[in-house]
Amino acid sequence: MRLYYEKVMRLASLAGKILLQSNAEEYRVEDTTYRILKTSGLNLPGSYSNTTGLFLSLTDTEQSQYNFSNIVRINERSNNIQNIDAVNNISRLYVSGNIDVDQAYAALKELKTTNYGDLIDYTNIILAAAFVILFGGTSSDFIVAILTGSVLTLMKSIRKHIYFTNFSYNILSVAIGTLFIGLIYAFFPQNLNRSILLGAMIIPFYPGTSITNSMRDILKGNNLAGSIKAVDAFMIITSLTLGYSIGIVLCRAVISFI
Repeated sequence: MRLYYEKVMRLASLAGKILLQSNAEEYRVEDTTYRILKTSGLNLPGSYSNTTGLFLSLTDTEQSQYNFSNIVRINERSNNIQNIDAVNNISRLYVSGNIDVDQAYAALKELKTTNYGDLIDYTNIILAAAFVILFGGTSSDFIVAILTGSVLTLMKSIRKHIYFTNFSYNILSVAIGTLFIGLIYAFFPQNLNRSILLGAMIIPFYPGTSITNSMRDILKGNNLAGSIKAVDAFMIITSLTLGYSIGIVLCRAVISFI
């Protein structure tokens, strides 16, 4: 039985880790991991999560020889609705008895390796161009947006080889993107809408999911988790503002030098 309980704990830990890394709401993480732990048959499962950690326990009032706990540290987070949906489906299949604990764990392990892959690196190009169309930009704006998205994609490739914190990466990316747009606009001011280009560039960085999840957690009563996500969103917005400011200052300096 001990081996089975350990497998259930391992399954709950992996499911919770993937959900947190995918920026799922805290109440969703706690509910999913609690339901998984409850299938063990022990009557004291426990689950608590926040943005950077998952805390699980599994014990019983009568079978006191079984006492399990685990702490999972979350260092990286990114929006991945595909993974959230997949974990939900796998956990439902397991809790309903359609698959066993080994099959569920194998499915989650496979999920971590079958992601969007390198395609996600090119989304900045698509998003920048799409938002230019949405904001009513011209064909010239569309071309510049594609070029700006390509620059940001190059920044993502560089990040794979050089370590950046999320805060510093946002500042650097937005500063370079702002500088790039500003320099092109300086030479072709009649053909471009700078405000549209800057808006299209910044939208993919905007922490809309974090803000939404923060409010949902607070409304669910998870005030601490919601507050942490709100602070996280505020820090992202601050980094974007600093990036804008630095890019504008650099652009003016380069233009005056030229």
